[in-house]
Amino acid sequence: MNLDELKTAWNSESTNDVRIPAKIKQLGQAKHPLDKLKRKMKNEWYMQFIAILFLLFFPQVMHIHPSLYIIYYTSYALLVVISVYYLNLFRLFYNKINDYTADTKDSLLEIYYELKINIERYHAFGFLLLPVALVAIALYVNTIKLERGDSFTTESHSETISFIILTLVVSFTFILSILAWTKYIYSPYVKQLKKILDELKEEELKENEFSINNSNENIQKDGRQ
Repeated sequence: MNLDELKTAWNSESTNDVRIPAKIKQLGQAKHPLDKLKRKMKNEWYMQFIAILFLLFFPQVMHIHPSLYIIYYTSYALLVVISVYYLNLFRLFYNKINDYTADTKDSLLEIYYELKINIERYHAFGFLLLPVALVAIALYVNTIKLERGDSFTTESHSETISFIILTLVVSFTFILSILAWTKYIYSPYVKQLKKILDELKEEELKENEFSINNSNENIQKDGRQ
C-alpha cells in the first residue's frame, strides 16, 4: 500500500474502519539517513577523483627515476580503468538514492540491499588498487637504490627480507584501512535502514492482525443480521 492507496482508502471508508499505518512516517524517516548518505557519497566521489588526478603526477612529486615511468604509468592506466568502472557504479547507486520517493517499502528494501552490495564493491575496488600501491612503493624504493648506484638485482638477503616484510605490512594496513573506512562511512546507514525495515515489517504484521480482526467483526455483524 502506497500513499495514493492510503488516501483513497481514507476517503472511501469511515475512520472507524480504516487504520492508517505508521509506515508512511517510517518511510519518510528513511529520507534523513539517505540524504546524509548522499552527501557522504558525493564528497567521496570528488575525493577519489582528486586522488586519481594527484596520482597522475606521483612520479614527479616523489622524484621517481625517469627510467621507471613506463612501469608506473602502465599500472596507473590499470588504476584509471578500474576507477572509471567503479565510479560509474557509484554514480548509478547515487542516482537511485536520489530518486527515492518514500512511497513503498520495496523501494527502500532495494536501496538497502544495493547499499550492502555497494559496500562489497568498495572493498573489491580497494583490493584491486592494492597491487598499484605496491608497484608505486616498489618504484620509490628502487629509485632510492638507483640514486645509490644499486638496484633490486643487487640487494642483499636482509634487504630482500625487509622489503617482503614492508610489502606485507603495507598490504595488511591497506586492507584494514578499507574495511575500517567502509565501516565508519557506510555501516551506520545500513543499520539505520535495517531498523526502519524491521519497524515496517512489524507494522505490516500489526496491519494483517488488524485486517483479520476487522474481517472477523464484519462476519459476526453479518451473522447477527
